[in-house]
Amino acid sequence: MLNLIKSDLYRITRPRGLRGSFWQYGIAILAAYGIVMALVAFANSQMYVDMTGSTIGNVVTKTSLTVYFADMLNGLVPLCVAFMVVEHSLAEFKCGYIKSVLSARSGRLSYIVGKLLFAGVLSALVILFATVVALAFLPIMTAGHPEFAASEGPVEVIGWFLGFWLNTWALSACSLILVYATRVSPVSYIGAFCFTASVVPQMLMGLAYSSGGVLRFLEPLAPVFETLATWMPSTALNNLSQGGQLFFNASIDIWGEASRAFTVDPGIQAVLTGIIWIVAAGAVVLFISRKRDI
Repeated sequence: MLNLIKSDLYRITRPRGLRGSFWQYGIAILAAYGIVMALVAFANSQMYVDMTGSTIGNVVTKTSLTVYFADMLNGLVPLCVAFMVVEHSLAEFKCGYIKSVLSARSGRLSYIVGKLLFAGVLSALVILFATVVALAFLPIMTAGHPEFAASEGPVEVIGWFLGFWLNTWALSACSLILVYATRVSPVSYIGAFCFTASVVPQMLMGLAYSSGGVLRFLEPLAPVFETLATWMPSTALNNLSQGGQLFFNASIDIWGEASRAFTVDPGIQAVLTGIIWIVAAGAVVLFISRKRDI
């Protein structure tokens, strides 16, 4: 299993000709951030002042450092990781690599677990890369004043990165379900996008709200729909936009009094959500691989 993970990491990080997908997506992330930084720098330049008479100043929420990371990383990073995992897994089907590796059925479990662990390692690498880039551009994004209103301890910062990493990993693991179930590129990529864009929890919340109107027969299931929506990885990532205060802050309330969902402490729930969906996605992928004799 470890050798398979090493092989996967080698294939995505081949520096020669930048053929590894890690470098390709890394350049895309760098370009996206670079365009934003260039626009911000221009909007705060003397030329822009001469044209409009003002600057835009800070363009990020300066509550805390983790809130800044949430603004910069959320959305783009989980999407890139999910697409990279989909691309890598589909390539193994297309080139026949998976058939040669799984010539013995006894190695299926090791292979699936290796794919899940690879998704986790890849998530950590992309998050680390995006974090370094975001820190490098911090002075530009804050108009030369990178001070934050609230200071955070190592526990809050570590807790935030742990929650972000686990839920990014979970989204990529869920994308693997579509790869193994369909082996169709458009379906897998569109599904990965829907997972990261919070389409699933929005649909569940829509069903919960509609149960009080046109879909009244679903009203008894409304708490179930809301609970499922609040325990989705994309929901956890949206909640992490609160920053490190989501952890060890008993006064924070992100659910609201009208919520009928079963919830726990927001920080703990963010971590648990990632773990639950990683395990669940792995179990589903293993079930599919056995049914389809992969």
